[in-house]
Amino acid sequence: MSDYNRTTRECPVSQLHPELLRAFQRYFQEHNLGDLETDTLLCCETISTKKEFSGLASMLKNELETSIRIGMILTSKQLIWVRKGDQSDARLTAADLNFIQVRAYTSFFTKDTGLEVFGYIGDSNTNVRGYIGMGSEPAAQKFCEEVRKAIIIKNPELQRKFPKWMGG
Repeated sequence: MSDYNRTTRECPVSQLHPELLRAFQRYFQEHNLGDLETDTLLCCETISTKKEFSGLASMLKNELETSIRIGMILTSKQLIWVRKGDQSDARLTAADLNFIQVRAYTSFFTKDTGLEVFGYIGDSNTNVRGYIGMGSEPAAQKFCEEVRKAIIIKNPELQRKFPKWMGG
């Protein structure tokens, strides 16, 4: 099973946890991206709560994050997310829709769900894989689908073309 219970909700940017909201506002100001609320197409927040500790983890529990908040926004150009743990500072990651691919992720082994992001993420100069943990609520599914659609609109050549013999 996943180590976390996750709950995802869709919300206006203004209703994000204050530390997540401040990180997004700071990023938009520093990069002259316009107005955060009007340029955001979709916004979600996930709260991940650590499940019961056992074994060695219970001895180390003071050093482990027991809850994590992730705010995610989709603009016409970027997928941006901020992660904030109960013991760690907010950390923002942004990815240009032109340089990423995504897929909804469900693990059969851990029962974890979320969004996998592949490509140039953040300041990386090579392709990397990122993961945004999300709950199984309809809001999470909608967010994953809207990000996928936005990437196809922004970069239609990423859409796979099947040979005619395969029905393409």
